[in-house]
Formats: sequence, structure tokens, C-alpha cells
Amino acid sequence: MPKKLALDWDDDELRIVVAQCNGPSVKVTDAEVIAIGGGTLVDILRNAISRHGLEKVEGLVAVGRGKAELRDLQLPPVPDDEMPDMVRFQASRSFASAGENATIDYLITNRSDRGVEMIAAAISPAKMDGVRQLCSDVNLAISRITLRPFDAAALYLTRAKDVSSDGDTVLIDLLASDAEIVVARGRQVVFVRTVKLPSNPESRPSVLAGELRRSLIAAGTTETPRKVILWGRESVHHAEVEKIAETTGSEVSALDPFSLVEVEPSASGKLPLHSGRLAPLIGLLVADQSAPERLIDFLNPRKRIEAPPNRIKTALLIGAPIAAVCFLGYLVYKQLDSLDKQIASLKAEVAGLDPQVKKARVSIDRTEKVDLYLDGDVNWLAEFKRLSEVMPPAEQLILKAVNASSDPRKGGGRLTLSGAITDPAIIEQFEAAIRDEAHEVVGDGTSEQRSENAYRWSFSETVSVSGASVRNARYEGLAPKDDAAVGEAIKTVDLQNTDDKAKDAEPVPELEPAAPTEVAPNSDPVQETQV
Repeated sequence: MPKKLALDWDDDELRIVVAQCNGPSVKVTDAEVIAIGGGTLVDILRNAISRHGLEKVEGLVAVGRGKAELRDLQLPPVPDDEMPDMVRFQASRSFASAGENATIDYLITNRSDRGVEMIAAAISPAKMDGVRQLCSDVNLAISRITLRPFDAAALYLTRAKDVSSDGDTVLIDLLASDAEIVVARGRQVVFVRTVKLPSNPESRPSVLAGELRRSLIAAGTTETPRKVILWGRESVHHAEVEKIAETTGSEVSALDPFSLVEVEPSASGKLPLHSGRLAPLIGLLVADQSAPERLIDFLNPRKRIEAPPNRIKTALLIGAPIAAVCFLGYLVYKQLDSLDKQIASLKAEVAGLDPQVKKARVSIDRTEKVDLYLDGDVNWLAEFKRLSEVMPPAEQLILKAVNASSDPRKGGGRLTLSGAITDPAIIEQFEAAIRDEAHEVVGDGTSEQRSENAYRWSFSETVSVSGASVRNARYEGLAPKDDAAVGEAIKTVDLQNTDDKAKDAEPVPELEPAAPTEVAPNSDPVQETQV
């Protein structure tokens, strides 16, 4: 049987599972969790591939929930072949970061006479290129790039013997610093969420139980889940199992993912202690051939089903234009002399426009230099006003420091926000409210701090304002509002053209960027404002 390598990674560790796959049959031969220390991810992955002799195997890559944007979509009843186009059209309006080049895939959760419910996921081209570049650097040919939580759910829903068509089942995958929570209703995934966990092991069970309650509310679950599954060994997750059982009143158990597949005897004694972290990779290997419809696959997204070609219709479509072209060719031949005269006239007219084009290019170059300089002039008052309008109320979030810095070289600027919140779930709402086409939000996560007041979690967010948005806002402010303003602008352009004729011989001065108010050693100059 051919071997396949499934891998994923985060900031803390690299995880790999190697198995012999033949249709639904999966036999694990190697599995390893490698901590990412001082070395680079490329070197660590290259050494692992060399150590296990995996230079020519097929690769399957799983990416975390944080690398993609997920939305619940509802569409009217449509044929399956039209569904991909409708999802992409709806995603352009529902996703904050899904552009024309974003990769979008979806998983249908419910279908009825009233419509179709689904979970749609979008990933940016930059993140897809990063995954491809890593695999290219280690000479690994990949056939799938999937989303981690759905891989683990596919393993349970296809291999577990106690899957029921009634009630909700919650699957929890505990990573080094995160927890992935998946809610399955019957045999379909209906909700996915990733939460941050505290670094203190003693407080993790209670925090996980609280996040589970919030996830069930967000998923629209009004009843107690039928079952809660923690991926991993009972001996490792005993405290989490007891705390969740006490909080929810559900049947809670730990499930070793390796118990759902065949494991080679030579590898069974070398399995990692935290085997639950490898559940998505085992699920990816299982579903790769037997259940690919349960995966969110960004490398092979769902596309319109093309109908087989009709040869007779194709022949008619080709023959009719040929006959028409032959007839029109005879008519065109009689008009060639007239067309030649028109071409000569147009060439003369174009030649007469060359001096005006050259002057226009000079004006465009001047304007571009001014625009590049002004793109760094961010209207921070407007940014602070927008921030105050969209941020959660003070009962949930407080800001302790705001640092605003402009970049006169590249345009735009950056807002660094730090403060405290009462609940880690608030930070996701805060980021979603701030993020739009002109603002990119990158968070450092939340951390619990020792405090007796309600604001027990601290956070840090970086909001980047693009230079293009500064330029668009500036031009919107300069746009004429009425006909009188248009007439005045035309007069100004005429006077400018008169001045340009007198100054054609003068060199165009180069604009120098404004001196920064403060420059850190070995860094790009920026203009900074602190609040």
C-alpha cells in the first residue's frame, strides 16, 4: 500500500502522521509531535522527512482555524451544480477578507425545501502561498490543504461505532495553547470554534468548561449534549473530563484517535503522550479517499459540475460562424480601400495628440509623487472616532494604551491597542468589528492576569491602516460637490496648463519624506502618536 504523510503545525509544535493507505484501509506506521524551538520550521520538517524516509510520499496538509475565516451561510434551494457560484457570490458580501482571489470551500450542514444551510470557509492567497512554499522547500508534493477541525470530525463521524443520528455531540481537541471545539448534530458538523487556553495547567479545566458552555450557546444548542468527546487518552485528560462532566451534566469521555485505525506494531510503542493532537491528521488520512465530501479542502474546492459536451451542437456552433465569416469576408474585401483611408486619418490624428500625452504624463508623475507623500498622512481623529463607535462597551472592555504611528514611505499607519477584557470571547467580537477592507487586525491573543476586578484578561491588538484607504479618503474629500465647483476646477486646470508651458524647461523637484518624530535604532522611520 502507498504511504501518505499528513502534517500540521502551529507556533509551538509540528505534528506528523505517516500511514499506509489503500481506499478506506489506513495503517499508521509513524507518528510524532516535534516541539519548535530555536530552529526553523523548514529545517525541522526536512529532518523529520529524512529521518522517516518520506522523500517521495504524497503529502496532506491541515491548517488551523485561525488561518481561515468561517461563516454560516443560508442559500435558497438551488441545484448542486450552481451551488459553488452562489457560495462565492455570497461570500464576497459576507466575508471581511474574501477578495476576488480568495479560495473558498464549504460544507453543507442542512438541506430542506426552504433552503440550504452551510459552513463556508475562505483563506487568503498569501496564506495558501505560504503553505505551498513550505512544502516546496522540503520537496513535498501535496494533494490536499484542509481545515483541522473538520478533519477530526470526519474521523469520529466515519469510524466511531457510537455515532447517533439524534442529539448533539461535542468534539474537543486540546492543543498546546488552544482548544478546537466542534459541535456535530447527528452526522453533520454545525459549529466550529477555536479558543485560547491559559498557560497554567491547573486553570485549564475550568476555563475549558466555560468556553464549552459559550460554544454551545453560539451553536444554538438548547439541550444538554448527548455526548462530549475529548481527543486523547483518559490518563492524560482525566481532570478535563471530570470538570466538563460536572459542568454540563453530559456523558464525557476521552477517545484515543489511534484506537479508530490500525497501528503497525513497531509504531504502537512510540506514539506521543498527547495523542489527541493527532486526531485531525488521522481523520485527514481516513477521509482522503473514503469520505472527501466531509472535508474543507482549499486545494480542491468544490466547483461547478460541467455538463458533458454536445458534439452536434458544437459542430453547429462552429460551422455557422465559419459560414458567416466567409460571407462577411466578401463584404469586408470591398471596403478595404475605404478602411485604409480611415486608418491613415486616425494615425495622423494620433500623431497630433502625442504632445498632449507627454504633458499629461508629466502631470501624472507629479501627482503620483505628491500622493505617495500624502498617503502617510492618516486622519487619526477619524480613526479614533471609528474605534470608539465599534468597540464593545466599557463594562466588557477597557483600553489602557493606544499607540498610533504613520509610515510616510509606504503610506498608511498602524494602531497598537492594549487593554483588558472581562471575557476572552469579547476579543473576537472586537476584532470582527474593527476589521474591514481598509483595516487589517492582528492580535497577540489574550492572557489571564491576576486581578480582583472584572477585567481579568489582557490583550494586545495591532490595526493596520492601508495607504490606499488614506488616498481614497483624501480624493473623496477633494471631489467637486456641484457644477460651480466643477467649473472652478476647470479654470484652475487651464491656469495650471499655462504655467506648465512657462516651466517646461525647469527640473521637477523631488519630494523628500517628512522627518520622523522618533526613530528606533535599525528600524524604518515612522511618525508616532501616543494616547
